[in-house]
Amino acid sequence: MWRIAWERLRATTRLLAGDAGLQAALTLCLALTALVTLGASLVSGAPDLITDEVLAAPDWAHPLGTDSIGRDVLVRTLIGARSSIAIALAASALTLLFGTAVGVAAGCLGGVADFAGMRLVEMLMSVPPLLIAIAVLAAVGPSVPTLIAVLTLTYIPQTIRVVRASTLQIRGKGYVDAARISRVSSLSIMLTHILPNIRGLLIVQASVSAAHMLLVETILSFLGLGVQPPVPSLGFMISEGRQWMEFAPWVVVGPGVMIVLAVATVTVLGQALDRALRIRR
Repeated sequence: MWRIAWERLRATTRLLAGDAGLQAALTLCLALTALVTLGASLVSGAPDLITDEVLAAPDWAHPLGTDSIGRDVLVRTLIGARSSIAIALAASALTLLFGTAVGVAAGCLGGVADFAGMRLVEMLMSVPPLLIAIAVLAAVGPSVPTLIAVLTLTYIPQTIRVVRASTLQIRGKGYVDAARISRVSSLSIMLTHILPNIRGLLIVQASVSAAHMLLVETILSFLGLGVQPPVPSLGFMISEGRQWMEFAPWVVVGPGVMIVLAVATVTVLGQALDRALRIRR
């Protein structure tokens, strides 16, 4: 069972290696990763270092200028992007892990637990994730672990529903019925028949969730419920700099462009992976 799953993973990896569109998307993703990971160490200054140059226009010393108290906008943007992307990716990975496990199990096993669980999922999906996140963070207080947990819990219902629907379609296929007749275990059916056939869906779902979570994290930080100072946050940087937009637009341009770039990169990578997998089927 495990050998079959491993061989399929290796075959898929070899096939994807020759896709030009996927390579371009991966290059963009790696460039962004290197920028936010190594960029802050390549520019001079610390994110909380205050200089005498208040709202200074971009120059060689400060490529994106300085903010209202003299801090370098470029350094803060790079470090803020690092924390925002890390939070979104961590929450997306947890959502994909638990959502896929529950969705596949519910679709394969069915029964009363599946019916009751889906009613709960539908009830949770009726409330906007942002509203739930705001309510929870306002009640318990903002912190990075709490933010990751809230983002994970608010997006798990969507993943469960999507994965369960795809599992139900595959469960009716002839090869799945043949596996059941051959008394193959339910776990083996999930790993060797269900998961390989929904991998494209999982990739798209993960990329969409990560992009949404990145935006939600930015909104929460803008409202003061995300990453707390003195750690830089893209949303909080925009919130701080909005009153200076007319005189010093660079204080919000850098964080804003970084948000757009990060969301676009995650989305494009997910679409490229899905397209490559569909072509290879």
